[in-house]
Amino acid sequence: MIPLFNKDGLVVLESLSFTNTLYAFDFDGTLAKIVREPSSAKMNSETHNLMAQLSKLVPVAIISGRSVQDLKKRVAFKPKFLIGNHGIEIHGNGNLHLASASTMCTKWLDILKKIEFSYGIEIEDKKFSLSIHYRKSRKKSNARIEIKKALEKLEPKPQILLGKCVFNIVPTGAPHKGTALLRLLNDANIKHAFYIGDDDTDEDIFSLPYQSGQIFTVRVGEKKKSNASYFIKSQREINKILKLLIKYHQPHSSSKGMEGTV
Repeated sequence: MIPLFNKDGLVVLESLSFTNTLYAFDFDGTLAKIVREPSSAKMNSETHNLMAQLSKLVPVAIISGRSVQDLKKRVAFKPKFLIGNHGIEIHGNGNLHLASASTMCTKWLDILKKIEFSYGIEIEDKKFSLSIHYRKSRKKSNARIEIKKALEKLEPKPQILLGKCVFNIVPTGAPHKGTALLRLLNDANIKHAFYIGDDDTDEDIFSLPYQSGQIFTVRVGEKKKSNASYFIKSQREINKILKLLIKYHQPHSSSKGMEGTV
């Protein structure tokens, strides 16, 4: 992985402003800090204002594990695309597809409720997927064992997406973040994309077998086994990226052809 804020990274980032590019962002851990209570997560005011400015200049997408309904409560501006439930909730998905996911999650929830509150485990029902949190557990190893045992009992077997102190479960074969991003690019007739995320669920985008240079991927936090091309040190640097993107896309920007700085 290459540091984004070095000369080469900034040159490539700026080059996107010369193309028709979709700018896509994860929410938790990227636009918003990871917090103890998932329901309390929000963008700080500066990040929110910068995202609102950027969305007026370029097509912006937020692709999150949260439901679209939940995202709407946390995003006052209107990005071009809001994609929820790890890619399951995407524009154009038929009611039959979503109904099937909802029915399956309801069935799984009946079984998983038996372990809720054991070792600090909490279950988040997002209608089309479920998240089993254990961030508040004082015995995280015990919580993980308890969760894994419960997951083995589920039928049909779910697809498990690991996150930071969370097991996300979705119907096997359901769209993921990678397929969602490709769908957006195809539907909007856009060839290039920028995506930044912080979690293992974002590897579905980082590892897309796409033509070199067409998807610019950034991970929040360096990780040796990640397939992202670039990284930033922490979520605190997200505003620096947004300021650069706004600068590069300002009409008649004097930064064109120059090394980007903040």
